Amino acid sequence: MKTYKLNLVEFPRAAPKLVLLHGLGGTYRYWLTGLDQLKQNYHVILIDLLGFGDSEKPWINYTKSCHLKALEDRLAEYDQFFLIGHSLGAALSIAYSARNPTKCLGQILISLPYFSNEKHAYSWLRRTPSGWLMTNMLTAIITCIVTRRVVGRFLPKILKEFPKEVAEDLLKHNFLSSTTSLWQILYRSTIPLDMALLANKIPTLCIHAMNDDTAPYLPVEQLVSEQLNWDFKALKNSAHHPWLWDNSACQIAIEQSIKKWI
Repeated sequence: MKTYKLNLVEFPRAAPKLVLLHGLGGTYRYWLTGLDQLKQNYHVILIDLLGFGDSEKPWINYTKSCHLKALEDRLAEYDQFFLIGHSLGAALSIAYSARNPTKCLGQILISLPYFSNEKHAYSWLRRTPSGWLMTNMLTAIITCIVTRRVVGRFLPKILKEFPKEVAEDLLKHNFLSSTTSLWQILYRSTIPLDMALLANKIPTLCIHAMNDDTAPYLPVEQLVSEQLNWDFKALKNSAHHPWLWDNSACQIAIEQSIKKWI
């Protein structure tokens, strides 16, 4: 399998390493809001996933294997670290940890999209008009193209509640990296298989908002209750973006967990 280059931004310190993986449509800049505290206490490593941000964007089917190969190649120089993933990045964190259990010291999964199967994903997301658009491959591709060509430059003004850099970076992908990652990693999820391979080897914290309309809360709460060394941090009103809307609570939970695991 071909090796693709991933963009990496690093804040070195003589401290435990944290590798942060963004979600679908994100880039490493998603994490910059409220990152100062973690940068003071840890060696922080931010990565743009394959097909996003400033990483390579090949015209390929973005399967789990492609994403993991790119991550494994880029992280080969580091010995051990903690993984923090949001949404798509959370699903990939589980898959990476399952394949590389000696490298991952622990993982924090923020807004994990956990669907029992593809039908469950569709039924959950199709509760809204945008969900209908994003659960049909053709309309998802058209939405991606139209967003880029018609409203792209206006996104920071349209999405005023988001940090400017987060809104700007929603266009830093191609329609294949967006749509096929969505289908291959999230809709056709292999999380149960990855977790069986992981077999509770790595301590895990899930941070999830009760009002998350993208990634359902109850399945994740149930998932955590069935694991031996998983913890759950429930938040009330931060929707799918606890890191942005309740950053203080996220950082406290992350630091408490890492201190417990070290």
